[in-house]
Amino acid sequence: MHYLTVLLGSLLAMLGYREPQGQTSIIRVSGEAAVLSRTTVSAGKARFQCLQSESGSCFYRLYREECRDEAAGELCRRLALDDFSVGVGGMREVQGLPAGFGQQVRARNAQRRD
Repeated sequence: MHYLTVLLGSLLAMLGYREPQGQTSIIRVSGEAAVLSRTTVSAGKARFQCLQSESGSCFYRLYREECRDEAAGELCRRLALDDFSVGVGGMREVQGLPAGFGQQVRARNAQRRD
């Protein structure tokens, strides 16, 4: 799978395909359940790609942190924005997320605690 991804990326680069400018993060989690996910944020749009997951899906939780007085040592609260899953090889685009949103990605669905 990794070789195919590298080969495809190299082929697209040779053909002149370029990713839009933005912030890209790749998350790898290993241990009990492994997941490999890529998130690209550009021009107010976030694209979530599930590259590999032992369960067959990547489970995303998007949030915004709300901090009242960080200097006083208060903990920040996480406000949930969205929960969704993407199958391996799939992609989902989300628009309208606030700047600096946070994300968690897992190989297994987790219960919401907020």
